[in-house]
Amino acid sequence: MAIELNDPALHVGIVTARGESMLDFYIRVLGLEPVGQVNFAGLGVVNKLRCGGSILKLLVLEKPAAASNPGGGFSAATGIRYLSLGIQNLAAVVADCRSAGAAVVVEPSEIRPGAWAAMLEDPDGNALELMQVDNP
Repeated sequence: MAIELNDPALHVGIVTARGESMLDFYIRVLGLEPVGQVNFAGLGVVNKLRCGGSILKLLVLEKPAAASNPGGGFSAATGIRYLSLGIQNLAAVVADCRSAGAAVVVEPSEIRPGAWAAMLEDPDGNALELMQVDNP
């Protein structure tokens, strides 16, 4: 049986031990809006950030995790490897991310007529694809 959604958005969670730098990147640099926090005693704090109709959940751990993201870009391992955002101001956002110290892994380039994409990494090394389609 197919799922019956009560919310049309896909919400994503990122687990981090680098709360301050991750929150700075997603709030100050990318401009996502904080919409709440949920504390889990002994685990950490989930910071909810609005991204269009979706919520990005940043779980800031109280204690370091036993393992971490293998890094190496989106094709270095299997599993959920990158977030993708459709935006309207690709060049300006990539410039802001670079100025904030984010690694720009793939410079903005036209991947098909009228569609531009770039790949960068957040402070934890998670891959973030930014895509601009000029005439969707």
